[in-house]
Amino acid sequence: MSIAPKLQAFLNHNQVDYEVVSHPYSDRALNTAHVACVPVKNMAKAIVLQDEEGYVMAIVPSMNKLMLRWINTKLNRHLHLVSEHSLEELFPDCEMGAVPAMGIAYGMKTCWDDELNAVQDLYFQGGNHRELVHIQREQFKKLLQGQPHAAISCDPDEADAYATDN
Repeated sequence: MSIAPKLQAFLNHNQVDYEVVSHPYSDRALNTAHVACVPVKNMAKAIVLQDEEGYVMAIVPSMNKLMLRWINTKLNRHLHLVSEHSLEELFPDCEMGAVPAMGIAYGMKTCWDDELNAVQDLYFQGGNHRELVHIQREQFKKLLQGQPHAAISCDPDEADAYATDN
């Protein structure tokens, strides 16, 4: 196996140093961090959103919950989760549930969580359920240069404290 061709071409085109890390089959970013022996705070997950303006990928630490209100405020949008069918169309070279946390490789606006700035090593799905991409924080930030970032997620245990009745 290898990482998704579009992702690989994007990384190579941008002359980024990265490593492919193989691991036992796993679904969900948090589970994958555990089976790959990667700290959960270093594992980034992709959440694909859309509104009438188009698609946006949110990249957050695997253990966090995306705060939709926060990203909508940051981007001045009305985003919501995309359907699984849309994911198949947007990421045709990826397995379902293994979307790489690198939306710009697929021509998608990307907003990343500031909490990812706190770790030196980042890992994300390579487009399948058996391989991760390992990249240094500075390389990650280089790839996402010009893309928005903000506090857009929180610990799931704290999500209720930030909830508002709308």
